Amino acid sequence: MIEVEELDVVDDADRVLARASRARIHDEYLIHRSVMFFVLDEEDGVFVNQRSALKPMYPSFWSIAFGGHVQAGETYEEAVAREVEEETGLRDRVFSITSFQKRTADERENVKVYGVRAREELRLFADEIEQGRFVTMAELNEMLGHFDFLPETPTLLKTLTEYTARRL
Repeated sequence: MIEVEELDVVDDADRVLARASRARIHDEYLIHRSVMFFVLDEEDGVFVNQRSALKPMYPSFWSIAFGGHVQAGETYEEAVAREVEEETGLRDRVFSITSFQKRTADERENVKVYGVRAREELRLFADEIEQGRFVTMAELNEMLGHFDFLPETPTLLKTLTEYTARRL
């Protein structure tokens, strides 16, 4: 039997209203929760990654963050710890950065953003990520003009820029 992924349906204030399958949530454009996280090196370089060509949404697009859905009944903190290990193989402590509401033509999500410092090499999974590397902010800005990035990139870039500026 195939297990159906269930997510919490929430409102703008992030109150849980119901549970629904991931397919139903996307088909009916329901608000749900997700986490995103930056992988940073010791010099605040960010790991940029290209999504797999097999991904149903935005195949082969580049991203400055990783992320995933918060499962039904799961907290944001549980979800980000799971996603960090699943998507990068890292088990380092995550730290909270901010939150925002993602409202695109494809999806409506309440998003919490985290960071993690990579103290070891990332283990990427080919079915999720084609390639990736650490870049400086200058290198990232150069890439933005040449590659297709996910729609939430401007919001995430602002968040990353503000976070790194606070650390200087």
